[in-house]
Amino acid sequence: MPSTPGHLIRLLVWLLLALVGAGLAVWSWPGEGDQPVYPGRHWSWMAPERAGYSAAKLNAFSRHTGGSGCIAYQGRMIYAWGDWAARGDVASVAKPLYAFLAYKAVEQGRIGSLDDLVADWVPDNTALDEYLKKIAGPITFRQLLDQTSGYGLEESPGEAFAYNDYATYLCAWLLFDRVWEYPEADNDAVLNGELLGGSIGFEDQPTIQHRQSRPFRLRISSRDLARFGLLYLRGGRWRKATLLRADLFASHMHSALPADFPRTSGEEDELLPEARTVGGDKDEKHHLGSLGQFWWFNRVTPDGHRLLPDAPEDTFFGSGYGGRFALLVIPSQELVVAWQDIYPDEDWIPLDETGRHRLNQTIRALLAARVPAE
Repeated sequence: MPSTPGHLIRLLVWLLLALVGAGLAVWSWPGEGDQPVYPGRHWSWMAPERAGYSAAKLNAFSRHTGGSGCIAYQGRMIYAWGDWAARGDVASVAKPLYAFLAYKAVEQGRIGSLDDLVADWVPDNTALDEYLKKIAGPITFRQLLDQTSGYGLEESPGEAFAYNDYATYLCAWLLFDRVWEYPEADNDAVLNGELLGGSIGFEDQPTIQHRQSRPFRLRISSRDLARFGLLYLRGGRWRKATLLRADLFASHMHSALPADFPRTSGEEDELLPEARTVGGDKDEKHHLGSLGQFWWFNRVTPDGHRLLPDAPEDTFFGSGYGGRFALLVIPSQELVVAWQDIYPDEDWIPLDETGRHRLNQTIRALLAARVPAE
């Protein structure tokens, strides 16, 4: 008897279900289905061409940039160059990790909110206690993350923006030594424990244990930076776990200062004699309406152009030395890119004047390695 259309449809459905049940459905490339892919103990790999990139063009890109780094697409590594497993000083790329730890402190109730006074976390009857309570005024954790604390400057907290590495040191010290209450010799456990590294699987044990000359200067590998970038690409989730509550993640990702928020005059005020910095001074660059709690977002700047005109609009990134060290996340392309010390003979500082243009050129060159889909 001839088969009816309905009979054929039922037969096709039955065959499809049988194939799936037998694990024979081979047409779905990992990462393209409903279940997002995450690295296990080590990153898994996908050929660049499967991700839409030319291996030859990526080789040319990495030869041109120098340094080291890696590119992950849909949760799989597609390219790496240089010593991507070496722990290196990544300068201000470390700062988004510190913001994450601040939000985790809110999530776990260690601090009530980012609007809590930091003075409440300083030992009583110390020079810092006196400074914060009598001179600096009501600095909050949010102002340290927003870089509007006025620490060491003439403005009161909340009045003006300053890319202030003395304030960042204060923020990192409070988080590692006070809020999370780890002994100084064991600060790395904050990074590598279940709060972060133990959950997303840092392979190379990042460290901040080199305080003698550069306090709280994170040393981390490119492949571990890429894991942190993937966490943010996936909205603060890692496999079945939520590592940062959705409302807190959203707050972090919508934290950029308004373009017209004033910059500090740069006039300095009293600073503790023993005050330290994570690297720079108290007024390094403008926020351009694009900086939010240590992430840079590809927003329209006061000059009427996007911060990175040749990058997708949803790009966000952590930047060190004007972008020579960077962690890029491009959600629309499911792409995470980490690099260290590219173009080592060039000076990209500051990001707002020089680095943004060189970073844009580098991203343009990277995206030029794409090839038409097969």
